[in-house]
Amino acid sequence: MTSCDLDPVTGHLWLEQGGRRVPLVPLWLRERSEAPEQMDLNSHQRTYDPARLPAELRIEDVQSDGSGVTIAFSDGHRCRFGLNWLAVEAGLAPDPTAIPAPISWTADTVTPPTASWIALETPEVMHGLLEGFFTSGFAILRDTPTEEDSLLKIARRFGPIRETNWGVLFNVRTEAQATDLAYTGLALTAHSDNPYRRAAPAIQFLHCLENGATGGESTLADGIAIAAALKRDAPDAYAVLTRLQVSFRYRSATVDDRATAPMIDLDDDGELRAIRLSTRLDFPPAAHPDVLALFFEGRRRLAAYAEDPAFQIRFKLAPGDCLMMDNHRTLHGRTAFAEDGRRFLQGCYIDYDGPECLYRVHAGRRDSAGGAIAA
Repeated sequence: MTSCDLDPVTGHLWLEQGGRRVPLVPLWLRERSEAPEQMDLNSHQRTYDPARLPAELRIEDVQSDGSGVTIAFSDGHRCRFGLNWLAVEAGLAPDPTAIPAPISWTADTVTPPTASWIALETPEVMHGLLEGFFTSGFAILRDTPTEEDSLLKIARRFGPIRETNWGVLFNVRTEAQATDLAYTGLALTAHSDNPYRRAAPAIQFLHCLENGATGGESTLADGIAIAAALKRDAPDAYAVLTRLQVSFRYRSATVDDRATAPMIDLDDDGELRAIRLSTRLDFPPAAHPDVLALFFEGRRRLAAYAEDPAFQIRFKLAPGDCLMMDNHRTLHGRTAFAEDGRRFLQGCYIDYDGPECLYRVHAGRRDSAGGAIAA
């Protein structure tokens, strides 16, 4: 049950749910009014500049009816807030539209999230696939179209495509004059794509059109799991990899891309934000020898974990399979393949915004308590 009361001394509205209480200041509440004259309800953008609200804004009156609270402000505005909606906004209750938290996995614990392409038209199937993608860091679409460039339609179902110097789409097949090792039959160890960009691509698609060659299995490893293993087994090396600014570079006759970042990037809570493991493209600075010794140890261990059968899964994509993976978390590679059959994949990138928006839309923008309306 959610309740509220006005503190006559501070002027804050105290909101309580489940034994937890938070103080809500007048300006914080006033800015959340969704009254028609305050907010465009098509875009949910304010129709006024909140920076011009009085700094000394006060709550003049509070009337609670059990499911909501009507507040009168000192600037003359009056509106009603749903109490459960306020609890979500204030962090006292879970947001039903929040993106699912990642769940670390190893080869023994993961079940690849999958769905058929046609079934994605069903909202429940799309919602379930996206939930699996966010928790596991990858998903596999089955029975997609197998015409060349059909990945454009597949990827755009989830969000706008991010073009790079590799093009809107890139072809993964052997080339006589390969501009990247991906365009050879060599094995590719587990890696992140394009860590040399200031904003590395967020989500990668690999769409299988043909895969008749011997070998060429796809490999995946969870960056969260291998970073945790490194922290457990070599905490000093882990600490260096979270702090040392490494230069990632890609150069060709027409391209010179560079970015500097730690190999293991953590957020303010110490959780993995991104892992950049691409041992053919990283160049640490000329740091103290002791620091570099720990860096090289940490990188060596990470690379070994990513290839360890305990952490890595392998599978062969069939024509019509499309692998969707979080490039900031999931490390991917492939086994070597022979030239005894055709192997042709196409790839592209999108940003996080598209899938996250899709998930929130399917989860629902508001719960039954409603938001904040004019009183």
